[in-house]
Amino acid sequence: MVLTFAMRYTDPTTSPPGGTPLRTFAFGAVRLVLSRVMVTGLAGLVVGTGALSTGCASGPKGSEQMAASEPYRVGPADTLSIRVLPEPAIELTELKVRPDGRISIELIGDVVAAGRTTDEIAAEITEKMAEYRQEPTVTVAVDAPLSTTISVMGEVGQPGSFALERDIRASESIAMAGGQTELSATSRVRVVRREAGATKLYLVDLDRIKAGDGSTDMMLRKGDLVVVPSAYPVVAGYEIRKALYPLESLFRVIGAGIFAVLGSAVGQ
Repeated sequence: MVLTFAMRYTDPTTSPPGGTPLRTFAFGAVRLVLSRVMVTGLAGLVVGTGALSTGCASGPKGSEQMAASEPYRVGPADTLSIRVLPEPAIELTELKVRPDGRISIELIGDVVAAGRTTDEIAAEITEKMAEYRQEPTVTVAVDAPLSTTISVMGEVGQPGSFALERDIRASESIAMAGGQTELSATSRVRVVRREAGATKLYLVDLDRIKAGDGSTDMMLRKGDLVVVPSAYPVVAGYEIRKALYPLESLFRVIGAGIFAVLGSAVGQ
């Protein structure tokens, strides 16, 4: 069976008065006729769908905006300060959240702090303090958010973990870690993040960021891991050295023998 394909444009001058020029597609005995308006509409629909898909794959911007609007939640190792009024005021400073997520306060005992905002902690303290003071007013502040940390590793000057005392972006975290080394692949930096029980990777291109394009310079969250990889030639060098490592001792013996022979020859 031979399948033929033919396409022709109907001459507008031969179209019926007031009619729309037609495009005719013929597939063997099957003929499909589409008006130019319909073809244009379908093309617009395809383009619009592509634009919609592109908009959905916009990276972590949506989640960053959500994270920026969420209040800070206290975690273990954070240090809090608490003030209870009216006078005489109760001032509590350097209250460190224990590993079990609690803090201890005179009169009322333990209060759960981990996983809560400062307002939620203050609400529970206020409720419990009402047994001892009339209409107490409680203020809770985070002095040292030590539970909120990010880690930077790879080709940086000082790899390690750093406390997130304020909102920072990926490029700034690398600067905090001493900056990238000369052996780094600055266009292939990765941010490793746990989201909804899954691990996700985000690309950060330092070259584009330095050129003024900050589209990949994402805002970091606590627990994020920033990895600055080595450039491909450096990786290849590491692999070659690893492969040759078992032979290094042999090369040393051979080299020592050669120097010994040369030394004896010179001595003669």
